Amino acid sequence: MRTMRTKKSEFLTSCCCLLVALGVSSIVTTKAGFAQESVDAKSIDWQAYLEPFDMRWDRLPKKWSEAPFLGNGEQGTLMYQLGPREIRFDVGCSAAHDHRPFEQDDLTEKHVEVLNRGRLTIGSLRLQLPADVVGGSARVNLWDAEATGVLESADGKVQWKSVVHATEPVIFVQWESAGNLKDTRIDFRTERAKNPRAFRGKNERQPPHPEPKSYVSEDGIQASIQDLVAGGQTAVAWKIDDAGPKHRIWLSVQHSYPDANAIDKAIAAVRIASSADNDSWLASHRVWWHEYYPQSFLSTGDGYWDSFYWVQQYKLACATRKNGWIIDNQGPWLQPTAWNAIWWNLNAQLSHQGGYQANRRGAVSALSHRIDVNQESLKLNVAAPYRHDSSALGRSVSNWDLLGHAGEPGGRDSMDRNIGRETANLLWALHNVDLEYRYWQDADLRDRVLLPVLIRAVNYYRHFLKEGDDGWLHLPQTHSPEYRNAADCSYDLDLLRWAVGRLIELSAERAWDEQQQPLLPEWKRIQAKLVPTWVDETGRMIGKGVPLTGGHRHWSHLLAVYPLRTLTPENPDDRQLIEKSVKHWRSFGRGIAGYSHSGSACIAAMLGDGDLALEYLSNLKPYVHPNTFYSEIGLPVMETPLHGATAVQEMLFQSWGGRLRCFPAVPSTWPDAQFVDFRGEGAFLVSALRRNGKTEWVEVVSTKGGKIELETGIHGGQFQIQGNAEVEELQDGVFLLKTSPGSVIRVASETASKESLFVPQVIPSRTDLFRFGLN
Repeated sequence: MRTMRTKKSEFLTSCCCLLVALGVSSIVTTKAGFAQESVDAKSIDWQAYLEPFDMRWDRLPKKWSEAPFLGNGEQGTLMYQLGPREIRFDVGCSAAHDHRPFEQDDLTEKHVEVLNRGRLTIGSLRLQLPADVVGGSARVNLWDAEATGVLESADGKVQWKSVVHATEPVIFVQWESAGNLKDTRIDFRTERAKNPRAFRGKNERQPPHPEPKSYVSEDGIQASIQDLVAGGQTAVAWKIDDAGPKHRIWLSVQHSYPDANAIDKAIAAVRIASSADNDSWLASHRVWWHEYYPQSFLSTGDGYWDSFYWVQQYKLACATRKNGWIIDNQGPWLQPTAWNAIWWNLNAQLSHQGGYQANRRGAVSALSHRIDVNQESLKLNVAAPYRHDSSALGRSVSNWDLLGHAGEPGGRDSMDRNIGRETANLLWALHNVDLEYRYWQDADLRDRVLLPVLIRAVNYYRHFLKEGDDGWLHLPQTHSPEYRNAADCSYDLDLLRWAVGRLIELSAERAWDEQQQPLLPEWKRIQAKLVPTWVDETGRMIGKGVPLTGGHRHWSHLLAVYPLRTLTPENPDDRQLIEKSVKHWRSFGRGIAGYSHSGSACIAAMLGDGDLALEYLSNLKPYVHPNTFYSEIGLPVMETPLHGATAVQEMLFQSWGGRLRCFPAVPSTWPDAQFVDFRGEGAFLVSALRRNGKTEWVEVVSTKGGKIELETGIHGGQFQIQGNAEVEELQDGVFLLKTSPGSVIRVASETASKESLFVPQVIPSRTDLFRFGLN
């Protein structure tokens, strides 16, 4: 065993001397020695790198699943052709919800919270052309987050571009027309606020919302005002500039509740945008995006998956923002659907899963933010007898307030027999919050959100756990999502086991004893006595007496494997159980969804099988629409492509069990791969390069200090240590890092290319590049 330690002031000299004295090969150097600064993704020529991944259309899209899309985390638009003389730009806003009283919900009505407080329709912009369009093209520039295109008639042309401003609540469209398309114009078509689920089910809410009102300000800004029967308001304001050859429209959607002042906010946003210097206004939009992408970097060398990955990183930032809205089943692009709300038995968690590892907290922290500001709603979601100490999330809730009646073990009176037993969703949501805490070591997040809500979520189960004659604590029937009800349901047991384990760990972090935290003995009792998950000859079961006997698109009985990682392959018996369970789950060949493949890929990556992970992930391709959107039974949902990008990350980097794992499951067809500034537990930033199937170098930056294990895949590595840190070799290629804030540890293989040492590399595609769009 060998140990290495340096102080910052002795950086290069002591590192070289120490390694030589220890009999370790001298440090590989370039002319300037090892890098003095951390690996920096900003050094990449991002514009050139992302350009091949831009989505391109060689013909005009005809529907939402083909359309170029733009968004800023709240407002969004999609562009597609409705007819030979009409182009539609959807107008979407994640804030626009109904607010019918929670207390008046009829629990016998399935998904009543969606019907009463779901997303509402708004309207669209319509580009009206004086002659038939016979052709056209379009492109989404990922680097600038801008859509451009051309519309062509027999004797005319329209050139257009659109952005949804990154930091201002404004949708912008510009067009320039010529020939027999010269008189092209645009208008806004208001739709009365309707609930898509209620409309689809012919079960519209009563009373209906009133017809929108029109308004024109003194300075010519037009508006449509939609007052809501339960209070609040959605307003759309727009201004058209027809002067000069370039025509422009600025449009803003605002929603307010309980106040009815959305109209004032919308008009103010349009007034500011339309009066600004347009070039400077667009430049400020680009600045935000140019700072967003370099937060991390990934390159697999596979043209399809690199292109897919970066479109998802673009989509992520279009769909949500810091202190913004959770990515619900629609994102900012509401379509006719039954799912115009947040679904919590998989969808929201998967949509945000990859952003923690990808170091994109500004996007995915919306989930913890909304849980934080709606802690009182989480209490109301349980039945009245439990509200004094418990909280939960229903299957579906409003993004505005997270109100949605939660199921309970044994069933909740009046509710649907499945939804009324679905209990564990808040625990899964809090696993996402815990990832954010683990990856940034944010003590305020831990103490303000994670701990108090996790305690109440576990308390809810304490009301229903019963000790059996066998000495184990058992649960009555709960619902395993997408399958059926079962006592001792694996979905609930896995999440509850994780939750009490985390509460015990967090108590140790806080140095709580039983006097400071009286529930600590109870958590330890649950941890020790909670009934083991039921298994049979096929592997993990749904629950007691309920084996998996048919197609099951969810892996609700396998959450302990992924994402919880409380059942891991390090123990041979556990590995065998995982492999058997996954094989059985996928054996039916039916009842599979796109997210079944992304989930399988993440599990295979955890098992270290990169080729199998890629095989599973490649099965996702037929499900992906031309613009990388996704649907189930023809209805759009958001989570699966975003989670597909997570699966790509899992093949290159994993962090669990106190260890950072570099290239743990790289497919054999990806011999060259790179990631920069991925995050792991303990708030460590990790970068690494792989060439010809071997890891060339790894860098770890400790942002908060602390201990972590590092699995490099480098044998006989050569180290450089910056700052106060120690490196202890545990086994070949695996090291224990003991760090202080700001410490940097670098290791390179003896054969590492000097030119690529600790420098981000753009790896050429080894397959034909897939360009999403319509070709």
